[in-house]
Amino acid sequence: MTATANTPASNNTDSAGSATTGNNQKEYFNLNVSGIGYLSSIRRLEGQKGEFTCAVINALTGPTDSASYTRFDITVAGKEQTSLINRCQKAVDEEEKVLIGFVLSGLKADVFTLQSGEHAGESRPSLKARLIKVEFIKKGQVVVYKAPNASQTPETGPAAQKAYDPESF
Repeated sequence: MTATANTPASNNTDSAGSATTGNNQKEYFNLNVSGIGYLSSIRRLEGQKGEFTCAVINALTGPTDSASYTRFDITVAGKEQTSLINRCQKAVDEEEKVLIGFVLSGLKADVFTLQSGEHAGESRPSLKARLIKVEFIKKGQVVVYKAPNASQTPETGPAAQKAYDPESF
């Protein structure tokens, strides 16, 4: 999982401190989080602006031999991403492992209360974000989708051979 901040090319600012371009179109500082994780709990909800798709991504983090998970409650942004996530609904409902490469934006922290189980009533942290790009989708061991110009790709088969610079120390 990596976080990147994209900064605007213009140094112009308006009275509120937001970056602007010469044609008064605002530019924004974007904080994006990218990584890979398991998709679960896909659901379609009805909102004021119509139907939208939400899901949970349990992102892998830490050493590959003992990874831990960071949970993101996501809202899917854009028609293409929504279509891709909705196509995963059957596999997720049948509890198949669906691994995705993702880019999130608009990260926010929240707190939720567990409603059932032995820890019912306890509060837990939650990270909420917008899913803005799906890099790949892997169902079981099969890559079923790969975005054109994807910046990350899933490993297939045994671990990839490490490549070192010929002048490495």
